[in-house]
Amino acid sequence: MPEAFLGVLLSSIVAFLVVKIATPKIIKLHLEQGLSRPDAHKPGNPLVAHSGGVALFIGFVSGLILFMLFYPLDASSLAKLVGVALSAGIGFAIGYIDDKKILGGLTKTILSVFTFVPLALIGFLYPKAIEWGRPVVPIIGRMRMTIIYWLFLPVSVAGAANVVNMLDVLNGIVPGTSIVIFTTLAIISLLKGDMLLFALAVVSLAVLLAYYPFNAYPARIFNGDSGSLFLGGLLGAIAVAFHLEFVVLVLLLPHILNGLFVLVSFRGFREHREIKVRPVLVENGILRSNPDPKAPLTLTRLILHFSGPLTEKEVAEMYIWLEVVAAFLAFLSYLLTPVG
Repeated sequence: MPEAFLGVLLSSIVAFLVVKIATPKIIKLHLEQGLSRPDAHKPGNPLVAHSGGVALFIGFVSGLILFMLFYPLDASSLAKLVGVALSAGIGFAIGYIDDKKILGGLTKTILSVFTFVPLALIGFLYPKAIEWGRPVVPIIGRMRMTIIYWLFLPVSVAGAANVVNMLDVLNGIVPGTSIVIFTTLAIISLLKGDMLLFALAVVSLAVLLAYYPFNAYPARIFNGDSGSLFLGGLLGAIAVAFHLEFVVLVLLLPHILNGLFVLVSFRGFREHREIKVRPVLVENGILRSNPDPKAPLTLTRLILHFSGPLTEKEVAEMYIWLEVVAAFLAFLSYLLTPVG
């Protein structure tokens, strides 16, 4: 066990350094290539480098490879780890294509369903790696939902990926809330004594801590769909592979709530660029809820409606505090979940 902790520590340090060193270079490269987007919430709408998911993905893969080299794994454990990484990788690939080519909202959502394919293959080739069809919930314990579970499996990973993507509206929100989420998963992994989950959570946490200063207000790089779909796909894959479906569901409550508002308001999947009436008005760096009844309802608009005008940084901080509350509830739900 000490060797495993040392492996996770070294892997996380490497992942942190890779992101810290690579991100400024990626920012420069993407600006030179024209891979940038205007920051709609800043005066003058300055151009900001896009597709920060590249830095997140490179750092994550670097740390994970080092962990697999340092810490010997049996075939089932290795398959589970690779399956989770591949599912997240497919989310990254779909997002990166969208960052470059701009896919439609519905097209991107349908493609994200393929993030479940690696986990399905792992379940077929290595039955011991994942005990399919039996999610665990608080108080009740392990449920018998084999058929229903398989029906919902394709959308479980895709659903997590897309709700994280929908919340990527302001500087720092996605990496900031993700730091809280992966910290919670790291603590839970220690209580479970699950070294694979611990490695995934801590390496991801190291990557996010290195990346966050570049995306926090004022952002020097946007996450892009490559970043949000990667992180969301990773969370969905972890939920399925490690039987933490309910815990991750609770962790993603702010994201899910926002996603429901968006789907109801837009009557389907829409890209941010397709919105004709903005939910939030910006004046001299101050965000206000749009009083226009035609403006779509989002969680950001709801926050501003009750709080009054705020700066973008203040709104991002409120989202992070909402995530802290969700994390507390998720941790409590884990403690209430029967073992075995």
